[in-house]
Amino acid sequence: MASIISGPALPPSKISSCRATSVLAIRWQNHPVCFKKPTTSIPGVLATPGPGRPSDASADKLVARQVQQPWAGAVQEGRGFSYVTGTVRVSWIAGQPSNSAISAWVGIDGLSCQNAILQTGLSFYGNGAVVPWSEWWPAPSYQYANPPFRASAGDEVRMTVHAWSATSGNSTLENLTTGQMVVQEFYNQRPLCNTDADFVLEEFGDYTGGHVPLANFGEIDISNTWAYGSNGWVNAEGARIVNFGDR
Repeated sequence: MASIISGPALPPSKISSCRATSVLAIRWQNHPVCFKKPTTSIPGVLATPGPGRPSDASADKLVARQVQQPWAGAVQEGRGFSYVTGTVRVSWIAGQPSNSAISAWVGIDGLSCQNAILQTGLSFYGNGAVVPWSEWWPAPSYQYANPPFRASAGDEVRMTVHAWSATSGNSTLENLTTGQMVVQEFYNQRPLCNTDADFVLEEFGDYTGGHVPLANFGEIDISNTWAYGSNGWVNAEGARIVNFGDR
C-alpha cells in the first residue's frame, strides 16, 4: 500500500479566467496567459495533497516518454523545486482518430535540465479516452491502474509531484469532482536537478519513436499552479513561456 508524504501547505490562491481563442490557458492569480492553437501539424521541435487514504501504487508500465517533445505552457526556472501542483479540467475530445492525443501534466525538470523528469498528468485521445499516467523519466511511464483512476469530461483533476529527494518521490492525481485519489511512488531513480517547475501540454512520443498526431483539443486550462523551491512558493507568474514550435 502506497503512502503519501505531504508537501508544504499551499498558499491561498484565486483563479482568473482566460477568455480568448486559445487552446491552453496557464492560469494563475489574476494573471492569465493564452496560447493560440496551431493550424497545421506540429513536428517534434522542442527539447524538450489532499486528504484521504491513498490507493495502491501498483501500475501498468507504458512506453518510456521522450524528453525531446514539443511542449506548450509555462516553466518556472529556479533552484530546489521539490513540489509542483496544478489542476486541469478534463477536456471533451471525440470524433477524431483514436491515435490522436494531447497530454496535460505538471512536473519537475525537463527543459533547462534534461537529466531526469518527475511528471504526472492525463492524456486525452481523439476517441474520448482519458489515460492517467506517471513517470520518472527516463524510466518507463506507468498508468495508474490498481485501482483504475477515472476521470470524465468536465471533471477537475489536481496533478501533483513531490520529490522527497533527488532520486525518490511520488506523484498524485486527485479527481476533485469525484473524490478519487491515486498515488505512485518512485525510489532510486536518476537524479533530478530540481531547476524546472513545469505546467505544460505535450504532443508526446509514440512507440515508433515519432509523435502521436496532435488532437484538436479546443481549450485546456491548468489552474491553481504552484511550485515550492529554495525561495519558497511561486506560481506560473513570470515563468518562461513555451509554445508549440519553440526550440
